[in-house]
Amino acid sequence: MLRLSERPPLTRRGIFETVATFALVVAILYLGAGILVPLVLAVLLAFALNPMVELLSRKLHFPDPVAVIVSVLAALLILGLFAYVAATQLIHIGAELPAYQTTIANKLRVVQQQLEGGGFLDGLTAALGSLTDQLSSAPHVGSSAPRSGTPIPVTIANEVGNPLGVVSTLLGTLAGPLATAAIVVIFLIFLLMGRGELQERFIRLVSRGGYSTTNLAMSDASQRVGRYLQLQFFINVGYGTVFGLGLLVIGVPGAILWGLMIMLFRYIPFVGGLLVASIPMLLAFAVDSGWGMLLATVGLFVIIDLTVANVVEPRIYGASTGVSPVAILLSAMFWATLWGPVGLILATPMTVCLVVIGRYIPQFQVLETLLGSEPVLEPPERLYQRMLKGSVEEAIELAEEIVEKNGLESFQENTLLPALRLASAELVDTPEALAQRRVLATSIDTLIEELGQTEPLEGNAVVLIGGRSEIDESAARVVAQRLAAQSVGSRVLPPMAVRQESIGRIDIEGAEVVCLFYLGADIKAQTRYVARRLKSVRPKLKVIVAHLGATPPALSGDALRVDSVTQGFEDTLAEIDSYLDIAAAAIKLAGHQPFRGAGRGDDELGRALQAVAEAMQVPLATINLLDDERHRDEEGAYKLTETIAERGAPLVVSPGAEGEEFADNPYLIGNGIDFYAGVPLTLDDGLTVGSLVIVDYEPHAFGEEDLARLQQLAADLTRRFGNAPTGDQ
Repeated sequence: MLRLSERPPLTRRGIFETVATFALVVAILYLGAGILVPLVLAVLLAFALNPMVELLSRKLHFPDPVAVIVSVLAALLILGLFAYVAATQLIHIGAELPAYQTTIANKLRVVQQQLEGGGFLDGLTAALGSLTDQLSSAPHVGSSAPRSGTPIPVTIANEVGNPLGVVSTLLGTLAGPLATAAIVVIFLIFLLMGRGELQERFIRLVSRGGYSTTNLAMSDASQRVGRYLQLQFFINVGYGTVFGLGLLVIGVPGAILWGLMIMLFRYIPFVGGLLVASIPMLLAFAVDSGWGMLLATVGLFVIIDLTVANVVEPRIYGASTGVSPVAILLSAMFWATLWGPVGLILATPMTVCLVVIGRYIPQFQVLETLLGSEPVLEPPERLYQRMLKGSVEEAIELAEEIVEKNGLESFQENTLLPALRLASAELVDTPEALAQRRVLATSIDTLIEELGQTEPLEGNAVVLIGGRSEIDESAARVVAQRLAAQSVGSRVLPPMAVRQESIGRIDIEGAEVVCLFYLGADIKAQTRYVARRLKSVRPKLKVIVAHLGATPPALSGDALRVDSVTQGFEDTLAEIDSYLDIAAAAIKLAGHQPFRGAGRGDDELGRALQAVAEAMQVPLATINLLDDERHRDEEGAYKLTETIAERGAPLVVSPGAEGEEFADNPYLIGNGIDFYAGVPLTLDDGLTVGSLVIVDYEPHAFGEEDLARLQQLAADLTRRFGNAPTGDQ
């Protein structure tokens, strides 16, 4: 589905063409009703009978023409049986109606007595009688009153006993409906017999080479309309059966008739059932001397109708039609205006076809938007729209629904982040967008606080900065909340903190990691400037750029002069965690000092390192700690130690070897080291505090057995000197 921003704007010519096309189509539908109504009815019945034809022809191996004729005859037989039962019941009720006159007169008398003064019905009856007398006695317009004494010729015509007149009148009345029914049956038979060829011709006519899309549209329309008709048939049968049995128990005359009639009239949306139900209600009023039968009939209809409309149909139909209730109501009015009562029956299937057309043909996508039942906005767009207009309560309600279904982290990554991207793309740096950005930022902050499972923790190790706008700052607040859930403190700074006029006063004292958040594009120049200024204040600072735009360019950390670049909340958190694992050694060592001692040959640690050098047959073995300030000042050496700690794995380097990682390390080259091997020093609690390193100033053979021996020596040193809080061992 095209987003709002992706749709081309309508021009005056486009609007005029759309309106003109709509008016032309409506005129054709109205003027061609005599041909189109039977054809559409036949197509609708073909959808309904197609499963039966397929069953007979494919499963039972009937010849196709025989399967079609049998299906049509079965449908006509059912309709004929329905008409016979209805006519029989109607004749029976007509014969009993005179017996109810006394009951009706008594009830009207009671109603008259209940009204104030008892004169309401008398006055109404007298007024109607007076008006009737005046109309009957008034001369016709354009004629003069006959003169007194002038004879008036009188002709007595009595055609009741003329059989030819009766037959002529009856045929004149039934000719139109019978002709329409015959045309529908003929259309239906030809449509079912030639359904394969007609489908191919239709595809050829409308596809324009897009066979895949046309097949999808036809299959979708066929499934939706066919499923709707089948489900509606079974629901109507169940509705009519329960309603008829209920009337039979209550004692309303013609209960079977009204059950059958309501099955048929429920094909008319919204009002069909009520039209039929009003007749047994009037009969209940006429038959029963009291009010119990009427109340029971009304109650029966209300209970059944509400249950079916609000419980049964939503569960059974589901998304089978794909049409909203409002669209069904409007379409019923539209088609009834064009084609009369038949249009009411055809309203829902025709609207389903229009929705399918709008789904698969881009030029008519407005039809799916106006008539379809599916949400026209995705969850990120719905959330953005609510926050943009300041409806925080609605935004929170929508967010809670998504969080309950998918979880908080999924909501932040898949709903909130795309909503922020929409905001960043639309609310550019213009005076008009400034007020909207502030409203949006306030809404986002409130939403984050409401959904947050933990309060943000204040801390200096991590500093999160919004790169350019309030929207970037809101993204930083999401990460701050996620860090708090991991018991990691952080600080969130506004975009003003890294502006040219204020970056010199930025407070990053004690920070190990700074993360810059950007949702917009073209960040290269600003990012380089900010990273250079931050590292000039704190050289060992780790700078991360969280470029969270929808389609971020392929920018690397080297291109932006930062340590790493991320593109989502999860990536950003993982990157921050990796740097904090290294920095955590310094925090831990403040209260616990493993490998205590100078490491010179005259103390125990020094003697142990000398023993390691002798065992590995190298001139020097040393321990490099992450929290050692002197070691941090040796950039090349600290980089090697940091790499070992990050990977948690040994590192072996032979400087000068082509393609060797770290072969051009300035520490190794500057000190003439031709061999370097380091293994991590990991305490019992899993914290890596540094590395055990051996070096040689000449090429040195080093195999798997040598590496295993070095790792064992590192484990022994950690057990002896690393895990002891105080004193020498």
